[in-house]
Amino acid sequence: MKRVVPVIRDEDPEAKIVVPAVNPLSEPGARNYLFTILSSDVMPLVDAISWHIHSRESPEYAPEFYYNYPALVQEIRDVASANGFHGDYIAEELNFRIPTDPSPYWIPTYSDTVSAKYYARGIVIHLGMSLTTGLCLDSLTESPLRVRVIHNLCTLMAGAKPSNVFMQIQSEAKNIRTYGFSLPDGSQLVALWTDGVANNDDPGVKATVTVQNATAQNVMGIDFFNDFEQPLNVNVESGNLVINDLLIKDYPIFLRLIP
Repeated sequence: MKRVVPVIRDEDPEAKIVVPAVNPLSEPGARNYLFTILSSDVMPLVDAISWHIHSRESPEYAPEFYYNYPALVQEIRDVASANGFHGDYIAEELNFRIPTDPSPYWIPTYSDTVSAKYYARGIVIHLGMSLTTGLCLDSLTESPLRVRVIHNLCTLMAGAKPSNVFMQIQSEAKNIRTYGFSLPDGSQLVALWTDGVANNDDPGVKATVTVQNATAQNVMGIDFFNDFEQPLNVNVESGNLVINDLLIKDYPIFLRLIP
């Protein structure tokens, strides 16, 4: 890197240099390789740090990695910045394969529906942590469902920035994950899902969601997975918005909070 980066900069000052694209991050050897580079004195020389997310990195096959992933991302940031890095972070090649995808040796594989759900979770998780996200496109072309779901999600999330939305959730559901976003028009998005192993037919679990100190006047429920949205009935209690009987699924459901 020390030899090549100056040559690249001289040839094209606008070029962006990304390292090291380790693959897959759940393997100890890949993580060790990544952190060796993050801890080195080449960090000030590059523009972005990247790693790959693959099929095994799900709550079904690597639960410890999956649930500790946000903490690992923070550790990556801390080590890189401590060694002089000031660029972007990219989680690329999100890849949850189905049996008919190209390169089926990438095991495990999932059903078409479960794969689409994990793609959706992965995109929202990474955007919620202010990461750039990339997809493994060769595996997507085999599935109209996944293409449609990702298309809908990209349309919904256009211009979204991570934002704190303070909520309380009452539900029998376990392990609900949430992320908040702000949109260019001043509205907010909240993504919620039950963060266990995804299923083909998830009936969902009811929840009462209280958005604290809300300025929104209306709430739209958005199910991008099924191309569906509708206004939600809300109550205002002591300045908080209360949404009763919201059905939370094992893929992100969105609340759009409209001022």
